[in-house]
Amino acid sequence: MEAEGSKKARVYEVDELLKNLKLSEAEREGVFLAKEDRESLPEVKWMAVGRLLTVRGFSEQSLEKTLRAAWNPAREVSFRSIEQNLFQVQAHCVGDWNRIMEDGPWLFRECAFMVEKFYGATPTPSVLPNRVQAWIQIHRIPPMYRTEAILKQLAARVGEVDRVEAKVVSFGNGYFHRARVKLTADKPLPRVVTFTPEGCESMMFVVMYEKLPKFCNFCGKMGHEHMECGTGEYAGTDLQFGNWMLASEASWHPSTPRVHWEKRRQESPSYELWTGWEGLGGKSSFEKMPPWKRNSGEAGLDNGKGNALEDSATSPLKPLLEGVEKSADKTGAQRHLNLNDVDLALVAIPLPPP
Repeated sequence: MEAEGSKKARVYEVDELLKNLKLSEAEREGVFLAKEDRESLPEVKWMAVGRLLTVRGFSEQSLEKTLRAAWNPAREVSFRSIEQNLFQVQAHCVGDWNRIMEDGPWLFRECAFMVEKFYGATPTPSVLPNRVQAWIQIHRIPPMYRTEAILKQLAARVGEVDRVEAKVVSFGNGYFHRARVKLTADKPLPRVVTFTPEGCESMMFVVMYEKLPKFCNFCGKMGHEHMECGTGEYAGTDLQFGNWMLASEASWHPSTPRVHWEKRRQESPSYELWTGWEGLGGKSSFEKMPPWKRNSGEAGLDNGKGNALEDSATSPLKPLLEGVEKSADKTGAQRHLNLNDVDLALVAIPLPPP
């Protein structure tokens, strides 16, 4: 591992050195490629560049392993480092390519791995990956304005629109429309979109996000948390963004891989401000979910009795053997059970298989 890391560091150092070299005329002349020869070159297919949206260091090996497991490719996918936190990814069939490019966001330690197409005409891309794919929900659009054209305009206020779903989705006591967008990584996440029909009052529609990477509750940008933003010292009223902006898992698009999201959403400092509005998919609507979609505590199955791990391994004979007494013989080396008070006829003991 150390040798591989040192090798990559040397490559980065050489690249920096080449930028400062004074080249001779012979070195500058090089090889010329005519336009017609360039156009006849074979197309580089299914290649992309990726970058992890984070301010922290990370293990490239762990990132690659996690992504390969998430992509679950049908054929080999090449993954190599171009420079620090910039990777070249190439699929070898269209199915793997579509999954990598369309089924994100791909998360590694709650940080987004952003991917963009790369045509391979330069050693490194001229534009670095800077967008995160996500499904968004726009809540409570009145029936009159539920046209595809208006939905696209509203979704475009959040990010670059890939597609919109005109069908209204009912959830809890509310409803929303869903759109697939690409969010700009270095801009705050929009919390609402404002809509103003001519001659009418403005309306604000709340935006909820499905499966987002971590983001800052202070500045609203993805890739870091508020305690890593500036000095990180902010009052509760300064945190104008929060995990309340995350939609409940039960309302996600069917194609989105599920994760344990409710805990993160409800840990937001601003969560309590929104639990009263059932249309947002907050606490009220989450509590209306059927028990099989919730964990035992949320479904009311624990009833607050004891530790969840208490008596996790027990015997079916235990209730019948409550009165069993243990005693030692004269040497104290042997023990026996007093089963006088137990009706063994009530105990169904299965016979071993033949």
